[in-house]
Amino acid sequence: MTAGMGHVFARAVALAVLTMPLAVARGQDSAAPARRAAEAHVEPGDRVAVKVYLEPTLSDEVLVNSRGEITLARIGTVHAASIAVGALEDTLRARYATFLRNPDVNVTVLRRVVVNGDVGRPNVYYVDVSSTLRDVIAQAGGVTENGNPDQVAIIRDGQRIPVPNWRDDVSRASDLRSGDQIFVPKRSWLYRNMFSIASTGVLISSFLYSVLHK
Repeated sequence: MTAGMGHVFARAVALAVLTMPLAVARGQDSAAPARRAAEAHVEPGDRVAVKVYLEPTLSDEVLVNSRGEITLARIGTVHAASIAVGALEDTLRARYATFLRNPDVNVTVLRRVVVNGDVGRPNVYYVDVSSTLRDVIAQAGGVTENGNPDQVAIIRDGQRIPVPNWRDDVSRASDLRSGDQIFVPKRSWLYRNMFSIASTGVLISSFLYSVLHK
């Protein structure tokens, strides 16, 4: 190997070593939503979508009642609250296995959240348990130009929880619960009318200047 080729090879190795942590981090980030969904716990008010492959009559979407229970065809009532989604899949698979051979079961849990205030499409949304506050606001059309992105809050059990870093927060702190209300307030009147105020100021200044210099 010549000196020039050795230098190029060394640079390539160094670049691969430097970028490896970033690639690993990106791989972890891409896997994070699935991991969060499997680890999230079911709560009253959630909707649970159960898909039993090749058994369409058994697939259903049901509400978790106030007692934390769901009711499904052929297996009856199952206590689902406080169980991780992955564990619930295992529980249902075992129930179906009593009359099906090797049942393939998939469970999706949806949170019911309300998005109000200055967003593109205020509404009630059912969102996957892996969704963060940022995901839901994007689904609701994002913050409007009159909305204040620095004053976003979650209203939960009558308590207002400010979330100023919602755009970057992908931690458990940004997880949502069924019944949450996401509120995006308007910017201040001064901010929203800054252009008009500035234009009026310029007109007044021009008028005064013309009067004083006649």
